[in-house]
Amino acid sequence: MNDKSDNLLWYANPDSPEGINAPDEITAVLRPNLSVAGWPAEAGSKALENYRPPEDAAVVAHAGKAGARLIGMSRMSELGFGITGENAPRLLSENRCNVFLGTDGMGEARHTAALAGAWGFKPSFGIASTTGVIRLFSSLETIGIVAAAPSHLKALAGALCRKDEFDFSMLHDGLPDFFGPGKAAPPDEVRIGILPEQIDLLDESDKNAFESAVAGLVGKGFRVEPVSFPEYGNFQLVHHVMGAVEAFSSAGKYDGVRYGHRAKTAGNWNEMYLESRREAFGALVKSFLFQGAWFQFKNYPAFEHAARLRAGLIEQTRELMGRVDFIASPVRRGDRDASAAINVDDVYGAFALTIPANVAGLPSLCVPGLVSRGDTDLGLQLTGGHLKDDQLLDFAATHLAGA
Repeated sequence: MNDKSDNLLWYANPDSPEGINAPDEITAVLRPNLSVAGWPAEAGSKALENYRPPEDAAVVAHAGKAGARLIGMSRMSELGFGITGENAPRLLSENRCNVFLGTDGMGEARHTAALAGAWGFKPSFGIASTTGVIRLFSSLETIGIVAAAPSHLKALAGALCRKDEFDFSMLHDGLPDFFGPGKAAPPDEVRIGILPEQIDLLDESDKNAFESAVAGLVGKGFRVEPVSFPEYGNFQLVHHVMGAVEAFSSAGKYDGVRYGHRAKTAGNWNEMYLESRREAFGALVKSFLFQGAWFQFKNYPAFEHAARLRAGLIEQTRELMGRVDFIASPVRRGDRDASAAINVDDVYGAFALTIPANVAGLPSLCVPGLVSRGDTDLGLQLTGGHLKDDQLLDFAATHLAGA
């Protein structure tokens, strides 16, 4: 590896410029769970130490073809669970890059954007390929795009959200048109919903900051109204149970046999497998995997119940999005620091506002500069209807860019 700048970033090319050459250039840093042939893809985990994939992830190949200059990898949380220890916000805020590509399993891309004062986008589930992406959650996680400008965000969304015959989770009908004319409805035709159950999670300072942002939206002529979602609390429960089981299942392949960390002291194959896994994971991820194992083997009815609850939440969300165009909330809670979470409850508490979009598979966007708590940008989160990604991006770029 070639480390520079206090180990902030691993540069793929020793001669790669540290930063952006031109304002219109897309200079991208990747979360190291996106495969690039020959680059390290350790996903922040000892389980994948020294792993270098043989080929590019589909979205990486698409980004390169679209003209993005891929300069290196950031640091990341272990296996992408939350954003503990990540430095992408600093890379963006210090102008080392103007685009960050990663994953969003519970709101990571949107939180990164809010921390960096940037735009962050999680597309609808099933429209961006995950081939070659090291994921923790199979049904909750998508590609995440963070950009300094909304124009870069839409350009990359159009480039990355392409069909992939190797990803059988992808959808093929009714897909967003990112390359269309980009016409956004006038403000008086846009309905923005506020979930009281979501806003109740905020402390007084956060509520005041959000209410100020809402007043700004009303002042622009948007129709803002409360819309109740009585079962809102089930979003976090469903994600926790289903996410833990999916994480346990996806981490099962890290056994030290074919690649990744292998224990040196084992006396036989069985000991090698057990010791390798014991040594491979950090305390935060290990505790989450233990929870997944318990739900899968000791309390499987809880997982089945969570799956039924999720189906109900998706149906209720679909009905809700028939009444409003977007749901608005902050991205972050000022009293919860996602980058410093040390246990599973900390992680879920920090991501409580962003998790619903992952459970329901909806597109969700972080708009910077509109929800401020003192000097802290909480980010304005706008969530749109399923496969209405292009409408969401067009709306924000037309009405909120530069606001």
